[in-house]
Amino acid sequence: MSTWTSKAALAVALFATAACETELSDVREHAVQRQVQLSGGLVVAGARGWCVDELTTRINPGPTVVVLGSCAALASNPLLSKPTVEAVLTISVEAQSVDVPPLDSLAAFLSTTDGRALLARDGRAESLDLLEINTRNDAVILHALDTSDGGVLTGEDHWRALFDIDGRFVTVSLVTPEDRPISRAQGLATLAAQVNQLKSANPNERQP
Repeated sequence: MSTWTSKAALAVALFATAACETELSDVREHAVQRQVQLSGGLVVAGARGWCVDELTTRINPGPTVVVLGSCAALASNPLLSKPTVEAVLTISVEAQSVDVPPLDSLAAFLSTTDGRALLARDGRAESLDLLEINTRNDAVILHALDTSDGGVLTGEDHWRALFDIDGRFVTVSLVTPEDRPISRAQGLATLAAQVNQLKSANPNERQP
């Protein structure tokens, strides 16, 4: 699993933070978009209330990170839709197809010391307390507390979904402000909605 581990490390480490979201608006200078297309044709689309933060999104020929925030906030238009939680979603996508292991193997690896070190912001396993990890909806879903310095006032709570679309390793990360944590039900529902949206936006891609 060493070859895959290096790929997974890149995908998990491609973690960015920002604030806000997107949606079409009559305020032209604050126009926003709900989706972007990456090289190779894969579409990254936000679930309801989430839009692309173009200032912090990095679409590259190689691995890409797309940052999603509140459509209403990004467009400075309170009439637009917004998420049910105050948070930021980041979606990292590997540039090329990789040999993604079975989900049970991926979950088992992330539960190890090496896996927790990979997930931690500071790369130290002892900084990350893995509260929950399971497989659902063809994805590995995890909830962890990261006690390392997150910067930009991010909280310790981290929610992630890891899965594959046509062999391209995808990580959806949800981070909330440190003074506004969300419930387990809200975290799981937000991840599930975004995973479903990504799969719906790429119906012709090969699913695992």
